[in-house]
Amino acid sequence: MPAKEKPFYPMTKPNEKLAQYAESLRGKYLANNKVLLIQTLQLQLDAFNREIAKNKGLYAYPPNGLQCLAKALSGRNVEVKILDLNYEFLKRINEDDNFDPMNWLSIVDDWLEDFKPSIVGATNIGVSTDLFKSTHPLTGVLKHVMDKGKYIVMAGGPVATNEYENYLKHDVCHFVAVSEGENKINFLFDQLLNEPGKHKETPGIYFKFNNEVLETEGQPDVVSLSGNLISVYDLIPIENYNNVGSLNPFSRMVGQDKRFTGIQLNRGCRAKCKFCGVPTFMGAGVRGYPYMDVLDELTYLTEKRGVTHFELLDDDFLGPTSLREEVIKLLGGMSVLRKKYGITWAAGNGLIAGSITDGIAQLIHDSGCIGFRIGIESGNPKMLKRMRKPASVHSLKEFAVKLREYPDIFVGGNYIIGLFGEETFGEMMDTYDFSCDLDVDWAAFSAFQFTSKLTVQSENLKHDGKAATEFNPSKDSASRELRTMKGIRLGLDVFSIPKDEVPSRDQIKEIWFVFNLLSNYIHNRNFRPEGNHAKLVSWLEAIHITYPQNPYMTLFAALGYILLGQTKRALERRNLTKTLLENSEYWRYRFSQFELNDLVDQFPSRPDEVYYLLKSLREKYSYGTKGKEETHARV
Repeated sequence: MPAKEKPFYPMTKPNEKLAQYAESLRGKYLANNKVLLIQTLQLQLDAFNREIAKNKGLYAYPPNGLQCLAKALSGRNVEVKILDLNYEFLKRINEDDNFDPMNWLSIVDDWLEDFKPSIVGATNIGVSTDLFKSTHPLTGVLKHVMDKGKYIVMAGGPVATNEYENYLKHDVCHFVAVSEGENKINFLFDQLLNEPGKHKETPGIYFKFNNEVLETEGQPDVVSLSGNLISVYDLIPIENYNNVGSLNPFSRMVGQDKRFTGIQLNRGCRAKCKFCGVPTFMGAGVRGYPYMDVLDELTYLTEKRGVTHFELLDDDFLGPTSLREEVIKLLGGMSVLRKKYGITWAAGNGLIAGSITDGIAQLIHDSGCIGFRIGIESGNPKMLKRMRKPASVHSLKEFAVKLREYPDIFVGGNYIIGLFGEETFGEMMDTYDFSCDLDVDWAAFSAFQFTSKLTVQSENLKHDGKAATEFNPSKDSASRELRTMKGIRLGLDVFSIPKDEVPSRDQIKEIWFVFNLLSNYIHNRNFRPEGNHAKLVSWLEAIHITYPQNPYMTLFAALGYILLGQTKRALERRNLTKTLLENSEYWRYRFSQFELNDLVDQFPSRPDEVYYLLKSLREKYSYGTKGKEETHARV
């Protein structure tokens, strides 16, 4: 019986230049069939803090995207290795006190020398800093490898998607594959390996040919989701990731001895939020894997690799109604694993509140969810409408009441201030008021950043031309202290900003600091008699790992321990607070701004004293344009 012939897809003329360029590179660089895929750092080197790294407080997300690419290449005659540079960097920091973090690229050199690949691809996630700084995680790796003149170099992921033109014009790499990469990498490899016609032509591969940046052409590229990553987990040491870092506070809450990884059921998002780059990157709508494929992966990781904590990587895990049955079946399967192995999971990316029905809320609880966030973004109805957020102030309040039935799940709300670079202080105050009024476990305030050039262009957003920085302003420095600038209102004086004023970037950082301290500490519902004190203390201890010099975290954890009846632990945290204050003029000034010194000097010894002292602070700091009555009613 004759062998089945492979389909042949003839090249169209626009892609012939790609074939010519690939041929020139093939003759110059292709010495073997070895491919090295690199996930770069998930941190800002300029704000690196060794103590936080040693405490395993820095991000250590496994390279899920590169695993998907490795799986896509599995049918080819290539040898693929994955260098998780972020993992290897943190490992060296933890094992070698003499390792210089600025010598980070030596790890790349070691892998290049040992593996000797012909093709090198790199990507990164979650870091915003100046693109052409030598310490930029992705640019630094690409330039370092490109300058050696030995490899075909390609880039992908969100940063490369945004910056493909800059990267190619400055010869930082040979190719940039934008958005999803599985189909693109196979079409590109058809050309590089001189195997044309094996895969359909696809758009979204950029390259420079005769000093002109060109894009490949083809039918719209949509990756068909099926299967799982079981076959490529041997490419990474998943058992050891928890030994060098963490995913987020949720993974630290379950215990830093617990092995973790990320999983994904759905790609894309139903929402079309005006500020968000997900629809631009992933395409419109939501596509999902068959739930059984994902459940098989979870079962393998739990039974064979000892992983017991999972982070949902989905931007819209609950998905549209058409995919909801798959979600329900997956949660049901996870409930079984929960009973058998004690697995836990969290969703730091957030869930859409309107999709959490009573039945799904119960499944979320039963399947081992320890916490998730919901995307609220703004408490201003006009701003919610402008950003096309699929929620209303009323529906979000209903959601918050429903989740009170599951007090062990830590629920955070994501909020953004400084939206579109045009938000007034009065509109920001609506968000602050709403965060206090909604009264979930945590209000995760972020400073708005322009992170997607394509979104800025398609939505015609006003851009200040500055590079994106951290969403959390305190992470911009190694000390986790805000650099206060001249000419801005500090501390409680931010509430004197005129409501119609559009605050500057530097002023927004200070507003962020004040909103965070008041909403999450002084007004936190879990410090009231009906609150879940243990849950809040666990969260505070988890985030303090990332902010070891921050004394208000230790102070409020100490108050929480008093409420739990753990006096010895409370005094330990109170004494650490005093030590941190003695060693920092900055934090002494911050404590004086909010009159927190009395809590340290007259530290309460009984729960009723904690309630009284915090009630007094809440009454004193009932700031807001419309929220005072609601706040007073709660205290």
